[in-house]
Amino acid sequence: SRKETRSPHRVSWVEGISADAFPCLKKARSESLLLNDSLLLPLIPELDSLSISSVEDEGEGLPPATPSPQKRRRPSSITFTHKVLHRLSAVSSALTGFLSLERRVAKRVQELVQEPSSDVGGLVQNFVEHIQHGARSRHPTSTELLQEIRHMITNLKGYLVESSELRAATYCEYVDAEEPDLGSVVEDALCKCILKPLRDTVYAQLLDFHTEDGSLHRLRGNQLTLSQQSLEELGVAAGVPDGPCLERIQAKLSLLHQAYSPKKKETQMLKVCKMLYEAMNLHCEKAEPFGADDFLPVLIYMLVRCDVVSVQLDVEYMMELMDPSQLQGEGGYYLTTWFGALYHIENFRAAFTITRQISVEAQRSIHQWHRRRTIHHHHRRNLQHTLYVSFHEPFNNQKTISVPPNMTTALVCAACAEKYGVSDGAAYGLFSVSNSSTQLLTEDSCPQKVRADLLQRGGSVNFVYKPKNSTLPASGSGPLRETVNLTESHNKPLERVGIEQLEGD
Repeated sequence: SRKETRSPHRVSWVEGISADAFPCLKKARSESLLLNDSLLLPLIPELDSLSISSVEDEGEGLPPATPSPQKRRRPSSITFTHKVLHRLSAVSSALTGFLSLERRVAKRVQELVQEPSSDVGGLVQNFVEHIQHGARSRHPTSTELLQEIRHMITNLKGYLVESSELRAATYCEYVDAEEPDLGSVVEDALCKCILKPLRDTVYAQLLDFHTEDGSLHRLRGNQLTLSQQSLEELGVAAGVPDGPCLERIQAKLSLLHQAYSPKKKETQMLKVCKMLYEAMNLHCEKAEPFGADDFLPVLIYMLVRCDVVSVQLDVEYMMELMDPSQLQGEGGYYLTTWFGALYHIENFRAAFTITRQISVEAQRSIHQWHRRRTIHHHHRRNLQHTLYVSFHEPFNNQKTISVPPNMTTALVCAACAEKYGVSDGAAYGLFSVSNSSTQLLTEDSCPQKVRADLLQRGGSVNFVYKPKNSTLPASGSGPLRETVNLTESHNKPLERVGIEQLEGD
């Protein structure tokens, strides 16, 4: 087995998280060429699947040819060329198959999302409208707002990967081909369907959150103070980017800010890190290149000379919306470094000197964030038996409840009373809200069957736990007295995941 290559860019302040928490990213040569960032990450030996020796070895064991000396070289050359072309054709066919499969999956996901009558489509469109119209007022912090979006993407991805809707799209005739990473393809497609229309709204709400809590005011004020300090005062011991390099970095940061996909933002962030390391070592006379403890002061030097407010919002956006699997590699590692630098800028005090290590407070925040985002990464929910219930009105303080198909409304209400801390459970009931209709479910009805029946009629459905004598925005149409001829839907139910119920993704 190939010996693991450990990144030289590790910092001394990362404690409490094992080295295995940040394994080195392994990139294919084609990906490194496309992203042009192979120099940033630990170098990976290139796979020479078309080596000349391996091709020539295939001819061993064949009967020796007996052509004339004058014509001996030409047939060998032609045979070699044919073998190389055959291998290139095989590689090309496999790559074409993978790309075609990814396109089919992405297209199918987009078709499901854009179809309002489908379970996924109705849910996504309602969710996007919910975030665009007032989700800001329903969350006390920006973290909870972003968590709600991330939970939606995570649960939709888990549902789609396991559902039958994508089986036809993922059928591949290449029997010998490696199974594609379906989760990654679905993640990208969902980001396009959910984050792309929400990107501007989310950033506007993040700006409002941090304007009100005063963090952006502190960030701008300390940015001005730090930008006037010398390299020695900043603790910089390496080279720093010059004017033209800063302009190129600002262009990358602009692309980072405009992107809606956390993965694409991460790519631009890593490119900036690479440019900073190149600037640090440009005129270096040291035998060894500078490491990450030298990187932090240079990163601060760069941030206070750029649009630090946009970078602050971008880092928070990535930290909460990035797929947990991406947080285990170099991207997650450098993301925490940027967080630490921004934390230092925001909380800078002139009386304290800049050190080459992130503060204890920032380290503690990073550890808590890392645990919250990754602790439930491998946990998979039984989506078919999950019901999402709001409190008092749709989309308010939703919680997840395990509800099998035959579980009655009375038992669901008892679970809701416990989760919401309601002492007078008899005064509360479970309502179904679908389109313009609001109905109080009877105690012997089964919410999962009611939900399946309403979805088959078209539209979406929400469940609300609230006092029986209160009103909802939608007009009531009488309680459901019975549910006849209702069968469990083959589509697994999907609703938003309550933040209080989930600690991580």
